[in-house]
Amino acid sequence: MKVNILTTDNFISYYFFYPLLVNKRRLRELNIILKYYEKVREGIYDCDAILLDSKYFTKLWNNRENVLSLLKRIKEKCAKVIWLDSTASTGSTHFQVMPYVDKYWKKQVLKDMTLYEREYYGARIYTDYYKNKFNFKNERVQIVEPLKKEYFGKLCVSWNIGLGPYSTNIKISNIIRMLPWSLKEKLNYTYKSKIWPPSNNRKIISFRGSSKYSNIINAFQRIKTIEKLKSKKVETEPISYKKYLDELRNSMISVSPFGYGEICYRDFEIILAGALLFKPSMEHLKTYPDIYVKNKTYVPFEWDFRDFNEKIDDLIDSPDMVKEISSAAMDRYKYLLSDQGQNEFCLRFKTLLMDNG
Repeated sequence: MKVNILTTDNFISYYFFYPLLVNKRRLRELNIILKYYEKVREGIYDCDAILLDSKYFTKLWNNRENVLSLLKRIKEKCAKVIWLDSTASTGSTHFQVMPYVDKYWKKQVLKDMTLYEREYYGARIYTDYYKNKFNFKNERVQIVEPLKKEYFGKLCVSWNIGLGPYSTNIKISNIIRMLPWSLKEKLNYTYKSKIWPPSNNRKIISFRGSSKYSNIINAFQRIKTIEKLKSKKVETEPISYKKYLDELRNSMISVSPFGYGEICYRDFEIILAGALLFKPSMEHLKTYPDIYVKNKTYVPFEWDFRDFNEKIDDLIDSPDMVKEISSAAMDRYKYLLSDQGQNEFCLRFKTLLMDNG
């Protein structure tokens, strides 16, 4: 099966496609041959399926009609067209493409599909929640189209950035990312993540990040996180990436709030560092790989932060439980990167490709 991929040098795209790069051999053994394109050119239509990375179209949406016209041409020339929604949240979507694609893969999807039939303030279920609960003033926020019921069958979960190159030095990752895909696809990739085992001797609570967003409602969780941690004398100002990783590896608990989306690079960095992932509840979504098992691989807190302090204090008083949850998350993640876990990923990828339902 020949599969062509239209993508770009975006950082998220590199993380998203990394498991495909790692598993070139396994996928060939499953008769799946991948080829990457950075523009629509000769040969891109010569395939059994084409995967369209939404990041490629980011700047093109200034002219919506041109994008939809291009998708229509692609649909006329390709047997199977799959839209890869690599946006950050469950709610930032491109459902306007549904008439022109056979499948719509998304990194994370609302468990209750009917929720996509309505509009949300800021295009996200959690920003809509904050608007209604705290009566935020109106801002210039993202607006997306609801999903028509007739297209429910096209929407499915792909995979998230948890399978990215977290074992690779960030500077090397940036160099590789900027290479043309014609070169990237020829390199050899692997998972050799160095891990820092959890320990009940750790004491640090950590979060490093900015709350400078284009609007308050997307920044809300970070603002509240910083406010809550500062009341506990926890430093939250951004530091160098090296110092940040060193801090994580000595942390007992690390907080990972939502920003433009629910799933963040930080989630996986925390797990690899052996700290406990403390995060707003993820019970509203489904994703793959799913490392978000309530009180098993992460500890959730309520979106309005009403239990934040209490849960932090309980965790500090329960180092054995913290170690148990951190260890379970690390074991789950190590499995995902193992041969068996990657075989599972490849079989799942083939199933997604073959799905005609």
